[in-house]
Amino acid sequence: MGEERKVQYNELVSFSSALFNKAGLGKQDAYAVAASYIDNNLRGIDSHGVRLIPNCIRRLQEGGINPNPEIELEAENPSTARLNGDNGLGQIVAIKGMNLAIEKAERNGIGFVVCSNTNNAGAMSSYSRMALEKGLAGLAMATTVPSMFAWGGLKRVISNPPISIAFPGRKTRFVLDICLGSVAWNKIYIMRDKGFPIPPGWAVDNQGENTEDPKKAADGGSVIPIGEHKGYGLTLAIELFTAILGGNLFGFDMKGLFDDPRKGEGISMSLAALNVSKLLDSNILFERVDAFFSMIKDSPLKGGVSEIMIPGEPEEKKYKLRMKEGIPIPEEVEETLKGCCAGLSIGYPF
Repeated sequence: MGEERKVQYNELVSFSSALFNKAGLGKQDAYAVAASYIDNNLRGIDSHGVRLIPNCIRRLQEGGINPNPEIELEAENPSTARLNGDNGLGQIVAIKGMNLAIEKAERNGIGFVVCSNTNNAGAMSSYSRMALEKGLAGLAMATTVPSMFAWGGLKRVISNPPISIAFPGRKTRFVLDICLGSVAWNKIYIMRDKGFPIPPGWAVDNQGENTEDPKKAADGGSVIPIGEHKGYGLTLAIELFTAILGGNLFGFDMKGLFDDPRKGEGISMSLAALNVSKLLDSNILFERVDAFFSMIKDSPLKGGVSEIMIPGEPEEKKYKLRMKEGIPIPEEVEETLKGCCAGLSIGYPF
């Protein structure tokens, strides 16, 4: 296993921002995209962090992503809207979409915004947590290129959609961030690149047989839907509320993150915010949230378990640790970053 260098958050964001700026993004957008990637690392979501930046830079350079999109409002009413992302970076489009959803929720109680014609936006919790900062509940979900078998099938015809649900609290804030496959594909790719087997139950090969070989999973196989047929059904629901409702590409017309870098992905996302204070007084609500989580955390522990955690707590613990100690950058990721720097004529600073 290669060594890992640890880099402080501000230094890594500044460096990544410079890369995106050199690749054609304006300074404000470059910083926002860099901060989004590095925030994933801070919270331990390394599969969606700095390791993806070189691929994103390549797609910007080769025309697969529009560095200066004119995001168009295609439909709107007091509580909903639909945006066309003009093939811009997913992070930029998602931030705009969630800010619009938040504005509508603060004014009207709820905001639901569909964004189409965009690209990978990273972990959806980056956007559901935006609602939390305003005291709102948040929802963020997306569809991607078909990468998972339909239940009972042997062809990748549905996406492995990410979804995040966030709910405010006084002591503990709930942040669920998952995909509806057993695991995100990026985690399988990491295991493949490191030469490690994948855990049982993650994936099947191209004949639908369980496999622990990440190469067999990646070569026409599929991750397994969580809850089997139940996860399959929820996946279809997310596709309906994103790609189909977005009115743009879906299914095989979409492209993957690591496909032809000259073409956009055509991703659709839905971002929503709920003003919970319009339904229940905030003080009463937060007391109920605290009592609910206390009931859960105070329940008996099974052997070998030291604490019951609420979704979002592990990421917050990792956030505090890495803000203090730095973000680990694996050797293989450093090499790709150095290559990216060379292509942009920027010195590697670490």
